[in-house]
Amino acid sequence: EAVAIRRELARARPEVFTPDLAMSLNNLANILSALGHREDALTAAREAADLYRELARARPEAFTPDLAMSLNNLAAMLSELGHREDALTAAREAVAIRRELARARPEVFTRRLAISLRMLIRVLEALDFNEEAQTIATELTMLQSKNAS
Repeated sequence: EAVAIRRELARARPEVFTPDLAMSLNNLANILSALGHREDALTAAREAADLYRELARARPEAFTPDLAMSLNNLAAMLSELGHREDALTAAREAVAIRRELARARPEVFTRRLAISLRMLIRVLEALDFNEEAQTIATELTMLQSKNAS
């Protein structure tokens, strides 16, 4: 219902309500996935990522973090459905974005980078890209030890 309402609002005033629609779609995707409705979850997650991509193009400072979050969720849903190559693409993009964000503001984005690195490791391992997964795991360990000190 929230998606339907926000979709109508975004049609009338996209500059104001598209971010709310994207957030609602991302939330819906997570709920659908938790309930086992993985195909519907994937559809909502793709739409959310597409909307966040448009928003991040127009206002990167405001929406790039949301794009990374959405891509990370999309990677998880793609992986759950066995679309591992597509999951890898989304996970790598999320990591790339979050690396940039963490470089600029480590106090805010380092923990989120760690979340994306874990997702990337999971997808790499599912594809038997174990050497690359180990390299990313080493990066994650270094990031966590640096953050702990």
